[in-house]
Amino acid sequence: MSEPQNNVIVIVYTTIYRKGGEQFPVVARTIAAEKKENGFTGEIICRAVESKREVLHVFDELKESGKKITEFHFVGHSGMYGPMFGTTKFPEQFSPYEWENTKIPFSENASAYFHCCRSARWFAPFFARTFNVKAHGFFWYTTFSKSKTHYKYAGSDTHAPLYTIGCKGRKSHGLSASAVKFAGFMKAEEMKSFEPLPPSGDTSYNHVAELYDAAFQDITVRQDEWKWLNAHLPADKNISVLDIGCGNGALLNALSNRIGSGFGVDESSGMIEQAKKRNADKPNLQFATIDGPVLPFDDASFDVVISMMSFRYLDWDPLLREIKRVTKRGGKFLIVDMVTVPVGVREYPQFLKDKFRTIFEQKKNAEFNKNLAKLVSHPDWKKMLEYNPIRSEHEMKWYLESRFPKQKMEILNIGWNARIVAFDSGAIEEGIEVKMSYP
Repeated sequence: MSEPQNNVIVIVYTTIYRKGGEQFPVVARTIAAEKKENGFTGEIICRAVESKREVLHVFDELKESGKKITEFHFVGHSGMYGPMFGTTKFPEQFSPYEWENTKIPFSENASAYFHCCRSARWFAPFFARTFNVKAHGFFWYTTFSKSKTHYKYAGSDTHAPLYTIGCKGRKSHGLSASAVKFAGFMKAEEMKSFEPLPPSGDTSYNHVAELYDAAFQDITVRQDEWKWLNAHLPADKNISVLDIGCGNGALLNALSNRIGSGFGVDESSGMIEQAKKRNADKPNLQFATIDGPVLPFDDASFDVVISMMSFRYLDWDPLLREIKRVTKRGGKFLIVDMVTVPVGVREYPQFLKDKFRTIFEQKKNAEFNKNLAKLVSHPDWKKMLEYNPIRSEHEMKWYLESRFPKQKMEILNIGWNARIVAFDSGAIEEGIEVKMSYP
């Protein structure tokens, strides 16, 4: 295939983030060799990138030389929101905000390929919309294979050809799928393709704001979360609190008598409208919309910053930098959220205990459960989750514990495929400076 002289194929890969790092360069070289065999006569750039900064450096080099990317390939590990860099001890991931503010020199009719786990579930369509290119990714988890058409055991082999393929396995379909896989009968998943189309509906909470407000009139129905927050809030009743992703303002409403002042921010104008209505009689509470990971407050404005059931959606690195800026010295950042992970065998005693306790609490809160069922079954709620997926447990754990290395994430409640976790940053100034990682 004849290409303009300044058009290049860029293949980037990681080697140190997690296991398999020594095999990803082989996958990259296999892709490059096949491109040449298929007739590509232009330049192919293969580069190891171990940080966000290194990825940006690749793009800057191309812009300075006047070259355009006709195909972009990422080979490595990923989380729900895209490629992972660094190491599990200090993971890096471009946030949606960072991608949206990154300039990539794509050529006309360019395409992007993400040879990594679950990239088709959210990231590939997001990338397509953001950069106006056709993007491809895998829906299932990926594995190394000696064949690109079906799973062929590669072990720790570092000889080409070697492929990263998506396929069903134990993580997604249990032991039966794993048996089919290792017997050599599991077909490789075809990469899913996404055109650069706008979202097919409202991706925010706006259309479900009233349903959400009806379900969470009293935030204390989330007993585990409420108990943990109260235990980790300072005893001083004059503290100032910032609630990020405040929703309908129910949390600050419940805290209003034990804090000096509270300010709730959310990107959803519908949610802020509900919050203002709910707290019209609370003069110590204020609410406002924000746009992006920028907090409209002076330095050292708050004693405590809280994110309850919203951190999973947020732009982590850019926002954490802002949180550290607006929090007073000695103040803290408290996070309570839901993450996905199947229950482990050793966790069954706690899982059963939490399950029975939840069933008992549901019987006491029939009205809450009826309203919650209306919320989670509504098409607009499902559409919102499609564009704002929940993170995996290890993504949040590795991120938070790397940014605040003296602290540990806690598990509050274990479900079948998800759980509630909590994190107390401790003194905010003891956290790692986020600006080290980007730009």
